[in-house]
Amino acid sequence: MSKNLIVNTGSASKKYAIYERGGEIAFVHLEIGEGGFISTLKTTSGLVKEKISKKDWDDSLGFLVNLLKSKNIISDKKDITKVGIRVVAPGLSFQKNSVIDNQYLRDMKEAEGKAPLHMGMILEEIKKIKKFFGKNIPLVGISDSTFHNQMPDKARLYAIPLKDAKKHEIYRYGYHGISLRSIVNKLRSRDDLSEKIVVCHIGGGVSLTAIKDGVSIDTTMGFTPLEGMVMANRVGDIDSGALVYISEKLRLNNKRLMSYLNKECGLLGLSGGLSADIRDLLRLDEEENNLDARNALDVYAYRIKKQIGAYAVALGGLDTIVFSATVGERSFKMRKRICEGLEFLGLKLDECINNATEGVEAEISSKDSKVKVFVVKTDEMKVLAEETEQVKAL
Repeated sequence: MSKNLIVNTGSASKKYAIYERGGEIAFVHLEIGEGGFISTLKTTSGLVKEKISKKDWDDSLGFLVNLLKSKNIISDKKDITKVGIRVVAPGLSFQKNSVIDNQYLRDMKEAEGKAPLHMGMILEEIKKIKKFFGKNIPLVGISDSTFHNQMPDKARLYAIPLKDAKKHEIYRYGYHGISLRSIVNKLRSRDDLSEKIVVCHIGGGVSLTAIKDGVSIDTTMGFTPLEGMVMANRVGDIDSGALVYISEKLRLNNKRLMSYLNKECGLLGLSGGLSADIRDLLRLDEEENNLDARNALDVYAYRIKKQIGAYAVALGGLDTIVFSATVGERSFKMRKRICEGLEFLGLKLDECINNATEGVEAEISSKDSKVKVFVVKTDEMKVLAEETEQVKAL
């Protein structure tokens, strides 16, 4: 029986899943943790977690196939007959799911300079997939932006000359769309899909999305995933004049400036280089009364809180707030910080439920809250698998 491999790579993690007949039969998560490189395998038999070597990390596809063979999930890499991969890329070419052919690859390489942090990793993974499985394996790119395709022009356009926007395809595309589709599907399946929702996807990357009747009407990430909220290492919103000034004063060329904005800013920059990890900053704030850590957390939470208010206006009210992704799912302290001050919207947290919710799904608002607040675990791999199956190979 043929099997599909689903791939979702990041800077500090690599996620792989095997799907057969529409169902997940194995999920492998490779990540860089505090103790080094870690592999977590999830199957119907349970979870297996182990430390792995840097060699295994670098040769992740070889490690994956050997692991799956050892568990009798596949007999050979030839059992995998189709691969779907999450694509995070600006440009009109990447606003739909598509078979990755030579033209698609040329478009990706041309767009690499626009979002080097994500595009470079994806291109490298595609190269490894083709080398490992053979260049003829059907490979499908699943767009991380299609969920935002119905955003109105008032949310999609930048205030630059229209001719430049059209020529260079400079629009607000939005990202985290695969995660958002998963969340909307979950809410709909349990009859919790209200009319006016703000989803707070809070992880290493952070975005907020205003959803009306299940459709994205605005989102904080724009042309690239740099725009919007303060993130772990990414700058988020900043005065464009300040960018010109920074590049001049620090003598940064375009490539170096992009690296600076993607890797040296955000929580890491705000904290004076202490950490980009929410857990570290919370500890430094609470145990050591560190002002830089506190300021970083305050700016982070304030920007999110302010955006929730802005989206309540854009939606004409607010029914539901959803917290998702690593920080949103696991940090009750950050959820509390963000929700404090939103009582004027009619929002009331149930502190006991919020404090007890870590890595699980729950409604954390009180029974008399006018705004429902949920923690929802996103399932990007399931959405990727469903959409990969729908794209017909050449």
